[in-house]
Amino acid sequence: MSPSILLPYIYGLDLSKNEFGNDQQFPISLQEMCNLRWLELNRTNVNRLPEFIGTLKSLEKLSLSHNNLRDVPFCLNNLTSLRSLSLRDNHVSHTQISARLFNNPDLSILDLSHNNLQAFPKDIENAKGLIVLNLSSNQIEQIPSHVFVSLFELVHLNLSDNKIDTLPAQMRRLTSLQVLILNNNPLIHAQLRQLSSMNSLETLHLSNTKRTLNNVPAILEQLPNLSDLDLSANDLPAVPDVVYKLKALKRLNLNDNQISELTGQSDSWPQLEILQICRNKLRSLPQQLMRCTKLRRLYLNSNQISLYGLPRGIFNLEKLEVFSAADNNLETIPDALCRLGSLKVLNLNKNKLLTLPEAIHFLQLKVTRIRRLNKPEQRNSPGSGGSSETVLRGMRETAKRKHALDSNTSNNGHYNDNEEIAGRRWDEQIERPQLNYSEFFDGAIGHIAGITCWEIENFLPKQLERQLNGTFYTGDCYIILHTMVELSGNTDWNIFFWIGQDATLDKQACAAMHAVNLRNMLGASCRTQREEQGDESDEFLTLFNHHLRVIDGARTETGFWVVRDVEHPTRFYRASGTQKLHVELVPIEATSLDSRYVFFLDIGPRLYIWNGKKCNSMTKAKTRLFVEKLNKSERKGLSELIQINQGEETDKFWKELGGKPQDFQVTSHVANDFVPSRSILYKVDLGQEFIELPQVELEPGGFLKKELLHTRNIYILDCHTELFVWIGKKSARLVRMAATRLACELLSMIQRPPHAVITKTLEGAETQVFKSKFDAWDDVLAVDFTRTAENVSKKGADMKKILQENEMKTNLTALFKNRPPWQTRQAAQEALEDWNIFLLQPFSMFVYENKKFVKLPDDERGQFYSHDSYLFVARYLLPSEDESMDNSELEDEIKDSDTERIVYFWQGRNANNTAWLSFNFTFKQELIDVLGDFEIIQLIQQQENQRFMAHFNRKFIIHNGKRRTAAQRMQTPLQRLTQTQMYHIRWCYSTIMTRCIQIEATSANLCSEFCYIVTVPLDSGDIIGIVYVWIGNSVHPDDALLAQEIANEMYNDSYTIQVINEGNEPENFFWVGLGDRLPYDLTADYMRYMRLFKCSNDNGFFVVTEKYADFCQDDLLDDDCMLLDTGTYVFLWKGPTASIIEVKFAAKSAELYIQHLRTREPDRPRKLRLTVKNSEPIEFRKCFHAWSKHKNPPRELEKQNAFSISQQEQQKQAPKKSHSTNIFV
Repeated sequence: MSPSILLPYIYGLDLSKNEFGNDQQFPISLQEMCNLRWLELNRTNVNRLPEFIGTLKSLEKLSLSHNNLRDVPFCLNNLTSLRSLSLRDNHVSHTQISARLFNNPDLSILDLSHNNLQAFPKDIENAKGLIVLNLSSNQIEQIPSHVFVSLFELVHLNLSDNKIDTLPAQMRRLTSLQVLILNNNPLIHAQLRQLSSMNSLETLHLSNTKRTLNNVPAILEQLPNLSDLDLSANDLPAVPDVVYKLKALKRLNLNDNQISELTGQSDSWPQLEILQICRNKLRSLPQQLMRCTKLRRLYLNSNQISLYGLPRGIFNLEKLEVFSAADNNLETIPDALCRLGSLKVLNLNKNKLLTLPEAIHFLQLKVTRIRRLNKPEQRNSPGSGGSSETVLRGMRETAKRKHALDSNTSNNGHYNDNEEIAGRRWDEQIERPQLNYSEFFDGAIGHIAGITCWEIENFLPKQLERQLNGTFYTGDCYIILHTMVELSGNTDWNIFFWIGQDATLDKQACAAMHAVNLRNMLGASCRTQREEQGDESDEFLTLFNHHLRVIDGARTETGFWVVRDVEHPTRFYRASGTQKLHVELVPIEATSLDSRYVFFLDIGPRLYIWNGKKCNSMTKAKTRLFVEKLNKSERKGLSELIQINQGEETDKFWKELGGKPQDFQVTSHVANDFVPSRSILYKVDLGQEFIELPQVELEPGGFLKKELLHTRNIYILDCHTELFVWIGKKSARLVRMAATRLACELLSMIQRPPHAVITKTLEGAETQVFKSKFDAWDDVLAVDFTRTAENVSKKGADMKKILQENEMKTNLTALFKNRPPWQTRQAAQEALEDWNIFLLQPFSMFVYENKKFVKLPDDERGQFYSHDSYLFVARYLLPSEDESMDNSELEDEIKDSDTERIVYFWQGRNANNTAWLSFNFTFKQELIDVLGDFEIIQLIQQQENQRFMAHFNRKFIIHNGKRRTAAQRMQTPLQRLTQTQMYHIRWCYSTIMTRCIQIEATSANLCSEFCYIVTVPLDSGDIIGIVYVWIGNSVHPDDALLAQEIANEMYNDSYTIQVINEGNEPENFFWVGLGDRLPYDLTADYMRYMRLFKCSNDNGFFVVTEKYADFCQDDLLDDDCMLLDTGTYVFLWKGPTASIIEVKFAAKSAELYIQHLRTREPDRPRKLRLTVKNSEPIEFRKCFHAWSKHKNPPRELEKQNAFSISQQEQQKQAPKKSHSTNIFV
């Protein structure tokens, strides 16, 4: 098949950064791409386009930015499908633009910025479909009045950096405009009254437009969506009053003015995220500005702000990420600023810093700019440095002194580092590495019925295309997965591995091993079955209808080293550069030599290094290391390395170069200003009927990174003289074939030297030349002569990486944040109404019963069972932009596009995953067929979200056990109680989160601040029980009324309901039903202080995070440590599988947290206590609503937990050393 057949299937092509200076260099093969949809030719030095570009009738997007075009080519007039045209940064004038271009009704994006336009292009008003128009950085002086009469669909208009002094009145017609940029225009006479009709305007930039306090338009207040305002460089003496009235502002730029203060109205920007007010005359910030709690970036550079100018309320800016106050009068910074957990960038350059607060240690900064720490003159000493190193050194010394002081305190009875906390044996600390099956198999495998096959190649399974199933080779081995999905939704599997009679030993072993890995990944209960060629079982042959096709030979490579003669193509490279070595392919001839460079010739068995007389010594050394590494990694050290200096060449060397020309002398023929060609990385995208070749976006600086290559993709690296086709391990075969042919097209499409070649390279087997094109990929490292060879072999040679790995990072900011305030009852009620206002109809409710989902009766709404799973289908109305419509109009005009559907899946604490699997495999598809697309939200008992809870209006009841089925209800309509039942009504954080949960029936669980429902069985005719609604003395009246309503909904006429207040309980039934009258809590003071923190190092560093307010027992994770503050105690809860490092860091964190509370809450000192799973004291358990037994962990975790508890008992019985004391009181 000819490669040119591929061209009509190319839909997108990016040829930017190539050289197309004239028609001869322009790729002619573009005219064969008849289906091309987008084309990018940026930075290609184009000065004119060939006429055949006009034949690309399907072209929709054309980018010609940063070129040398002096006119808009007439061939563009023939592109009838063109939607987007970019001619940015050329030399186009307004007289060189054809009016026919604007007759295209599909043209919607036009960029003519950075050109030589002196006026608006002629007839541009005919482009009525324009949405984006960019005419910035030109020389336009006037806007014709008729231009905007027809362009009323404009959304983005950029006219900055021109010479416009007024705006036409017709701009009022731009009612859809969202972005208007007018920076750097002398708008002296413009009053901007046209803005009053632009109700959709979100961004308005008026930098350097001669604005004053008098001509800043007051009509800005009428723009409800204005979120981005730029008034910089206008010499404003104060912030205009109208700016304080913009409630939707998110970004405000007031740089380069003469503003001396911000008024007390600064709190009128509740949505403000970015504030720039650099290079002004500010001396202080108002306290009201600290109420802008969404502020993320604050820039105050080059003002006159001192420490007293920063308000104390700065700690309220909890979302602040950037604080830049360079070039001010700061002598230090507030302690509260250092405790902002989100702060990432702190810039304090050019200040008068004398010291920094100790809390600076809490910051986890990505960028810290503290250039100079000033000292009083009398303390200056000769040679004393003022760099940031001095600051950091002083901070470290302060920390050491504090640590030493803490250690002395520890020996007096608080803590001792030598004492381990509930440690484990050394062999139990060794964790088995978890096998990552995603390296071998796709995670979606095994969920769809059918047959899936893998072939073994280089020790790894590789999935076959479906059409190749049943076609096996005698020299290969295969894994076959048969997936079966039953009508009930259950999935079952059969796993086979087939052994060809000529297969090598590695393929046979890997087929058996990976078949077991596949079974483990799926969790299948079947065994793996071995099938040998010629002796297959009937069950196996049935999968392929007894038509198994076997072909002689092998399709895949063995993983063993095969002794064969490998042919290495001859390559000749020129090496240059000192910081980074650059190698470039040159012709294999003597005339390529240059005395200023180093060359190496690769012939396969021999590697020649030729050093020019004038070459750099660093380049010479790096080239030698490069070739040695190439020999070691690609040739196993078998190639002979020959180094030759200029003038010492042998006849054999000249012969390898094709012979030495007569009277040949090495000359400096390479240009003095030679710059290595820039490599371009393409990604091959292949769809069903198209191919696209976009360029991979690089990081700032244009460096190629190894991380840009993904294993599922294929890339083409264009180095001008050499094209590399990089093939990922998990890429599809069809894409590999297309990429190879596409590389051939790319090679011939762009003008290149005759010696240009294509090189294929596989992931994991990249050549050394390919790696050299990437930054820091297997680069030559500096040598550390202080380390031994044994040390390097163990830890590697990269010292920076070693130091980063050994550094244990911590994040304890959550410990120093304020406890989140609880929602008031009024605010909670308003939020509840807001959640329900857009619910179109009541829930469609289902319960999982007898292996299927059935309708839930309406009288059971809000009643859940801990052993069951439920589905709730909700339909919501999306908020309308037209707020004037009433409810009746909404009901008449509801469309599917105006609504969203959410399916809530609620799973009881003791329910298994059968219902969830059944929903995903069967019922989900049935819902999709009926409802269309919807969002799925999985909820676990006591971990529900507020939106879901709000729909039950605080009547959320959870029973223990399993719900009676419909058949059981028909058989026994009235079920009598056999024992007393007790329900506890409680809420945390918000009254929306109110739950009524069944608990153990004992009077010890009562508390005077809550309501309870107690049901005592009674055998008296039609009355089968008495329901007591127990109201504590300290209960809020609303909660008492709610308890009565819940009882009335829970029980029918077969029960008598009595409301009793605390102290008026009947002795005969109430206390007898609860077993006995036991002491109970009269207050729940812990509810006003309790906080739960998670301590973990799962992400590679130790971090403390808070589980806000509405936490439950299942938030206690076995592999972590938890801190619980009850207001009296701080409990350190140790999970059974928590590591020693986590325990020690958690103990330190708890101690730090208690010390922090001593300063904030001196009237409530805390004591530290240790507890472990299944041994929690009552003070710990009562902080969790409806505490019960923990879920059963895996068996090995139980053993480990038992060992941990027994070890603690042994430590208690062991004699205590005189110098060690326990931290836990």
